[in-house]
Amino acid sequence: MPLDLPNFVGGLSVVDLFAAVRMLFCRFVVLVLGTGLAYPATAQRAKPRPVPPPAPYQAVDARMRAVPDSSARTISSLARFITATFSAESDRARAAFVWVARNIRYDVEDMYVPDLQGEHPISAQQTLDQRRGTCEHYAELFSTLANQVGVLTYVVTGYTSLRAPVGHAWCASRIASQWWLMDPTWAAGYLEKEKFTFRLNNDFFRVAPATFIATHMPFDPLWQLLPAPRTPQQFQQGTRPTPPSLPFAFADSVAAYALQSPEQRLRATARGVEQNGVKNDLTYSFLLHIRQQKSNQFVDAYNSAIDAFNVGTKEFNAFIVFFNHQFLPRRTDQELQQVLVPLAAQLAEVRRLLSTAQPVAPVQQASLTEFLVSVQLLETKLHDGQAFVARYQRTNKLLRLMLFANPAATGSLSH
Repeated sequence: MPLDLPNFVGGLSVVDLFAAVRMLFCRFVVLVLGTGLAYPATAQRAKPRPVPPPAPYQAVDARMRAVPDSSARTISSLARFITATFSAESDRARAAFVWVARNIRYDVEDMYVPDLQGEHPISAQQTLDQRRGTCEHYAELFSTLANQVGVLTYVVTGYTSLRAPVGHAWCASRIASQWWLMDPTWAAGYLEKEKFTFRLNNDFFRVAPATFIATHMPFDPLWQLLPAPRTPQQFQQGTRPTPPSLPFAFADSVAAYALQSPEQRLRATARGVEQNGVKNDLTYSFLLHIRQQKSNQFVDAYNSAIDAFNVGTKEFNAFIVFFNHQFLPRRTDQELQQVLVPLAAQLAEVRRLLSTAQPVAPVQQASLTEFLVSVQLLETKLHDGQAFVARYQRTNKLLRLMLFANPAATGSLSH
């Protein structure tokens, strides 16, 4: 596949060819974003029994009832209020949790509307502005606020119910070096005759994983945070697995997760879900969603690599024009040393981007393979250009022009 450069013969230009490929993948992105994950009807249906706040948190709860309006307009201002008021990590976690549970109303009207994740990412600030949402909004707002006040927190997705699985989202938080599970949605109140009523339920604050697993099953077994994760069948049946001879080191796995790139996290999550078993439609849909996210990540990296490659192609075209004019207008040797530096930087960026591009579909693999051929071709020409410039500078100035007619010196530059 020849490059459309001066002195090259025929063929599609790289810019035109990869513009066509990019259009193909853009259409692919539009198609995959049409499917999302719905989390319907996940507020509690049963009226919870009144549970007083744990004694250590009664003062925290009272203080969070008196948050000034000016401090609750943005997540950052609310976080500043919490960090300025409470010094203990556990108090800051409680403050963030109780504020979200008391101030966000469950959105009954939208509880069956699917969230097209990726196309309409959840905005924690928007949830705070509107003061309403469904489970993923509660979880995302609490997670964002908790992290800003120094409590490491992740959003967890999965399902509830021991009969018909119902999609849900909650949070995992590390407090005083120990992992706990939180459900700000179920803590906020309950649904009765499709009407939401605020009633703070402390049963879902700082819950031990071994207790939480009785009602909440994450898609990724990592987020069970248990030394012996349960399978979907065991969750549905309410049974416990046999203690393993080698307990699952979930704390180490979560620490590794924190260091992973988004692409690595998706691959690890998909692997964990598949290994634990896909036994219901919700889990199968979740895996499809991960596959779509991985595909979109490939498309983003691939398209960005194409953009960088096209810039590099223009840089090389400019060099070839300069080469064909026998390095006229003249430049100093120091300037000549820099002439191919921008192209080298662009190709390094292309390689960096492609290192993150993990194809999912055969058409993606085929396009990546074809693209790599062009990248390698341009890298070869960059190398030959660098070698020619170096030889040109080593040659006596009276003999330099003779190099342009010497195939041994020009290499692929003259082909």
